[in-house]
Amino acid sequence: MSSFRIDIVNAEGPLFSGDAALVIAPLRDGEAGFLPGHSPLLAVLRAGALRVQDANGAEQTFYVSGGFVEVQPHCVTVLADAGERAEDIDEALAARAVAEAARHAEEQAGKTDYARAQAELGQAAARLSVVRRYRSRSSYSAPESIR
Repeated sequence: MSSFRIDIVNAEGPLFSGDAALVIAPLRDGEAGFLPGHSPLLAVLRAGALRVQDANGAEQTFYVSGGFVEVQPHCVTVLADAGERAEDIDEALAARAVAEAARHAEEQAGKTDYARAQAELGQAAARLSVVRRYRSRSSYSAPESIR
């Protein structure tokens, strides 16, 4: 199976560099998969799971909070606003962050900071979803109360 180079960086620096056979990215309008030889593309990322599969089928999962992905036939570059490996996310802390963000969003209902609180809630829920999907290796759907 052929492969291409992928580089994932966030505001703090490089997160991952290596070869991939498949990259699945959370784009603003849905998920997209990229294979070697893909047509050039520049797209906006949304908060969610970025999955990188190598030529042997091993998969690594990352949380990205947003940013951009540039796809070229022989390389993919991910410029994430924030990101981390799913294996490094503390699930209990992520769950507490979702609960705190939900409480804050409820407090801000009808106020000018409501949109910001909703955005924070969405990012916290996406981060928790990534770690739960990574840990269980099965699909996870966020509870209705935090969607």
